[in-house]
Amino acid sequence: MNRKIEGWSYALLSALCGIYIILRAWKIPITVDESTTAVIHVQRTVLDTLFYTKEANPNNHILNTVGIKFFTGIFDWWPIVVRLPVMIGAGLYLWASVMLSKRLSQSSWVRLFTFALLIGNPYLLEFFALARGYGLGAGLMMMALWQAWLFLESNEGKYLRTSIILAGLAVYANFTLLLFFAPFTGLLFLAALQMNPSLSSWWGKSKQALAVLAGWLALWYLPLSRLSEHPEMKFFTNIDTPVAAVSDSVRAAIHNYAYFGNDTVRILTWAIILFVAAVWVVVLRKWWRNGRRFASDPALFMIAILPGALLTNIVIVHLADTHYLQARLGLFYYPLFALHVGVAAAWLWQSPKWMAVALMLPVISLTGLNLGRNYNLWVASEWWFDPGTYIVIDYLKATYESEGRNEPYSLDTHHVMQNSLDFHLTLDPRGYGKYAKLVQYHGLRPPQRNTDFYYAVSTEEVKDIMDAYEYVLWIPRSSCVLLRKKQQ
Repeated sequence: MNRKIEGWSYALLSALCGIYIILRAWKIPITVDESTTAVIHVQRTVLDTLFYTKEANPNNHILNTVGIKFFTGIFDWWPIVVRLPVMIGAGLYLWASVMLSKRLSQSSWVRLFTFALLIGNPYLLEFFALARGYGLGAGLMMMALWQAWLFLESNEGKYLRTSIILAGLAVYANFTLLLFFAPFTGLLFLAALQMNPSLSSWWGKSKQALAVLAGWLALWYLPLSRLSEHPEMKFFTNIDTPVAAVSDSVRAAIHNYAYFGNDTVRILTWAIILFVAAVWVVVLRKWWRNGRRFASDPALFMIAILPGALLTNIVIVHLADTHYLQARLGLFYYPLFALHVGVAAAWLWQSPKWMAVALMLPVISLTGLNLGRNYNLWVASEWWFDPGTYIVIDYLKATYESEGRNEPYSLDTHHVMQNSLDFHLTLDPRGYGKYAKLVQYHGLRPPQRNTDFYYAVSTEEVKDIMDAYEYVLWIPRSSCVLLRKKQQ
């Protein structure tokens, strides 16, 4: 393929991905967990945010929270501003994905295949437009991998230092990425030793990176020790095996669509496990033949991160008596897996090319089909109950204006929808609070009869109050409904 065509292909794919992320960030209402971050965690002091001095909460993704605090202080609480830190993470992810893809192979087809695969998971793309730490962490992790590749190519200490800085920032975006950070730094310093066998040479290349590592460990000691005591760290999921964790990630990535019937998740789960295991066997052979040197080939290093992270996860599960990661916590595994596929395609391309094509064609076809089927601009799949927020607010606004009211309507809702409405009625600069006032936050309780409107998660929820209310709005592609109190 002509290099100019390849360059334009990267630009086009990146632009389409970036536009999709921006449109989602603009059109989708703030979700329940994003609102919690904005309404509670961003309001804390920077010191409390960094070190959990008052409350250690797993929902408080430190770097994302600090970023939101910074940008909203300048630009106000527009939803897209709240999501700006994670959108920066998306930009970093795209850039690093292009750079890594270009390094994997001499073949333009393999390079573009790898890049398309890295950006082809619709579930991952969702988190680049949601104000949570997962997408920001993924972007910083990919940048750390890119800098590590440059170090392995050049043996220049500046790249080693930068990679440790970026990996540490990824952890600050989401502490789950400690599972990546531990094997990444260990293998990277080992590779540095292999490239610089004398202690003085290794120290010269590594001393700044080691100082950065020491700084990160010192900074993380307090927040991690306090976070470890939070009950959610032990009981957040009920996923008890690595296979179940892979299945949960597959289910999220395909939105549980039955491409191969009812056994689709199982088929894809075991296909992934067997493929990764086969890649690891090949890597072990290459590593052994290369004198057990990860530094001999950056691709070997990239492959080694995933088993290192998985082994770290297994050890922590057994030592801390906790569970494996659910899909959104394990998002960082996806790009590591995609790099496995890219590296395998690059190696196969050096054999008879039909073997690489036999791998690439079905993988990219399923990836494209899945992305085309699951892209959307109205909902975050993790928080399916929040897409109606703007629709409800727009209805209340239109009704308020048509009736010439001077006082906001009173509004209650099912508790899972409260956070989204609370953000847009209290913080959103568009002044939606003029049209409705939400009741004070409450947990799960039966619908009350004391507000002008009630926003329900389903018709089943409000069957007991229908003598006092009537349906006025049905939310498209949702079970949610808006009710209005009948006029006496």
